[in-house]
Amino acid sequence: MLYQRAAEEVLAKWREVERALAEAQPDSSDAEYLTSEAARLRDEYQLLVQEELDRGREPPPGLPTPKEIL
Repeated sequence: MLYQRAAEEVLAKWREVERALAEAQPDSSDAEYLTSEAARLRDEYQLLVQEELDRGREPPPGLPTPKEIL
C-alpha cells in the first residue's frame, strides 16, 4: 500500500526531526530550521492521512490520525 509506506516514511522523518529539535540549542538557526521542518512534515502527514479518510479509507493500524496529532 503506497499510502501506508508514504505515511510511515513521513512520520519517521518527522519523529527524527523532533528528536533533533529537542537537542538543538534554543533560538539557534538549527532550532529555527528544525521547527519549520517539523511543521512541514506534520502538515504533510496530516494531508496524507486526511486524503485517505476523505476517500473513505481508514488509516493503517498504528498510525495516528490528524486529530490525534493536534
